[in-house]
Amino acid sequence: METVFDKTAPVRRLPQEPWEKGIGPGIVDKKIMGPNDSNFMLMGIAQMGPGVKSPPHRHRYAQIFYFLEGHGQVLLGDDPPIEVGPGDAVRMVRGETHTVVNPGPGPLTLLEVRVLRKDQTAWD
Repeated sequence: METVFDKTAPVRRLPQEPWEKGIGPGIVDKKIMGPNDSNFMLMGIAQMGPGVKSPPHRHRYAQIFYFLEGHGQVLLGDDPPIEVGPGDAVRMVRGETHTVVNPGPGPLTLLEVRVLRKDQTAWD
């Protein structure tokens, strides 16, 4: 019998929930708060396998990564790579191109928060 997880419950047991496909190959995530829960914020946990690099991308909203496990690099625009590890937080402003790299050897896990601008009403 398959376990069904209530993604709308106020308390979620994330360690028991399955990972879902993330932004690119080798990246998985679990949404804590999605677009159906809030009209201004999204939150989730993402995990990247060793040797994985997220595709360079940008958003119309601000984004914050708080690193929980592993060591990696964040590339912001054309700036040199920023080394990151547990306890580090990186913020990306609206429209800032960013990439996350996990050189390994283990997983890189982060808490992700996305926040809409006051005048913005849709996620993309």
